[in-house]
Amino acid sequence: MTSPDVVLDIDGLVVRYADGPEVLQGISFTLGPQEIVGLIGASGAGKSTVLRAVQRLVEPTAGSVRLGGTELTTLGPVELRDARRRMGMIFQEHALVDRLTVMENVLCGALGRTGFWHALRRRFDPADVAHAFQLLDRMGLSGFENRRCDELSGGQRQRVGIARALIQNPELLLVDEPTASLDPAASVRIMTLISEVCSESGLAAVINLHDVPLARRFCPRILALHEGRIVFDGPPSELTDAVLTEIYGEEAVEPHVAVGAPAEDRRDD
Repeated sequence: MTSPDVVLDIDGLVVRYADGPEVLQGISFTLGPQEIVGLIGASGAGKSTVLRAVQRLVEPTAGSVRLGGTELTTLGPVELRDARRRMGMIFQEHALVDRLTVMENVLCGALGRTGFWHALRRRFDPADVAHAFQLLDRMGLSGFENRRCDELSGGQRQRVGIARALIQNPELLLVDEPTASLDPAASVRIMTLISEVCSESGLAAVINLHDVPLARRFCPRILALHEGRIVFDGPPSELTDAVLTEIYGEEAVEPHVAVGAPAEDRRDD
């Protein structure tokens, strides 16, 4: 039985792809209300797989994943769809529909309660539309509601993705490398925004980050994966050079900068 003080409880999670090795080798951790956890590790360590397994975008091979009191690994399709509405997902590549407007993309986050046919006819609940305007204002995107998403910069697109996740009124945010395609200044702005909205909305979050300094700055708790296992779980102050060497190897310790892919999108945020 999961404690009422636990938002997410992962116990012995194993993910193995067909005829391949175990990507996740029995990881376990819990996440409390309003807790922000940064998930770090080298490419291929299993960070994105953790987030995908929580949403059952990949099927766990073994173990338990509980959202509040709900065991996610045994849910049928209808119940799983309902559970996914309780989780807001922010994707690395934004996952926006470029030909749609900013407002339409944000309202896509309300599809679970709107229904396909109402959405097809643009018949969204007025309360959801009002909420979308509020979220766009919070994201610094007032006046952008009728802009197509393919006209936006990388930072602006990511903010649309955050608004789309928040309109679900989720209990948990799952954030997959939100700064991977942004320059350093835009990355700080996006991480500041995510931290602030989590605090304002009382949200717990798991944030997959390739940038160690960003994780240290914005995540009070850090989990590090190495070859599908958790090798560190603690505050940023305990993320020593020795721990970083275990996670990334000797070459990652000097200098203390981002470990991962370089920024690709240098347009103004």
